[in-house]
Amino acid sequence: IVVAILSGLAIWKPVQLQELTWLMGGFDAARVVHFFAMAGIVGFFVVHILLVLIVPKTLPPMIVGGAVPDAEATP
Repeated sequence: IVVAILSGLAIWKPVQLQELTWLMGGFDAARVVHFFAMAGIVGFFVVHILLVLIVPKTLPPMIVGGAVPDAEATP
């Protein structure tokens, strides 16, 4: 995420942030870095959403932070 933000800044304001753009390898290289950083973030979300869709029982424990007690198991 930090790389995506920094490369985004480098391609948004390349004149004002010349040093950052230079560190990214220039404007064109910063665009490539930004593309792959954003593709990685989107891929991360897509994979995790697919995992939740495949095994939906895992979502409530992730949200509440532990195992959800069974309503039938409690007296």
